[in-house]
Amino acid sequence: MGSQRIGHDGYVVDFGDIKATTKKVCKDLNEHFLCPMLSDVMTITTRTATAAASATESIQLDCQDGSVFLFPKQDCALLPIVHATTEELAIYIWGKILNGLEACFLRQRGIHTMEVTVAEAAGQEATFRYEIPDVVESDFMLDVKRFITSGEIVPTPCLETKDCDAAAAAACNGTCKASKHIFSTKLQKLADSINNGALKEKQTANDGRVTAEDLEQMTLP
Repeated sequence: MGSQRIGHDGYVVDFGDIKATTKKVCKDLNEHFLCPMLSDVMTITTRTATAAASATESIQLDCQDGSVFLFPKQDCALLPIVHATTEELAIYIWGKILNGLEACFLRQRGIHTMEVTVAEAAGQEATFRYEIPDVVESDFMLDVKRFITSGEIVPTPCLETKDCDAAAAAACNGTCKASKHIFSTKLQKLADSINNGALKEKQTANDGRVTAEDLEQMTLP
């Protein structure tokens, strides 16, 4: 977004420059596991294994439910975000694109605001719009975490709010009627799965162990 004027060359900014910069940013993320290094629900560490005079590095994710995941480091994009959501990715990508295009150049072209849209599917997208600083240092990056920790944002309301009053829907903490109904429904599905022998099948398949993911799968529609 810019002023009401365009450059003497007829452009606001050359689309070729925008496409080249955006393509590079996306290429660095494409076909990689997007690892939120600032996660507040996972412990993320780097592990090094040495074998036959060579060392390989892996990224280990320890989750709250006890699950542990291991990924080759070269297959991961280690991002300074808290959650791998379209919202946070849009903020991160905004900073990377600006770093590639250079804020000073954009300002000289009369562009004062830039927006980036990230979509995970048709109709499921997040747009981040922010004013371009006058000058930024090299390797500029926005502090994504600051955008989600500053200010008081109410929790997302329940998907089923027909049984809730407005106040409960606006500040749902899991105690409203809709939340209790959802929880009760999931418990019933879990009970049905156990009664049908699904739990025993999971135990047999996993050497007698049942994980939280297994239980979650039993409650899916």
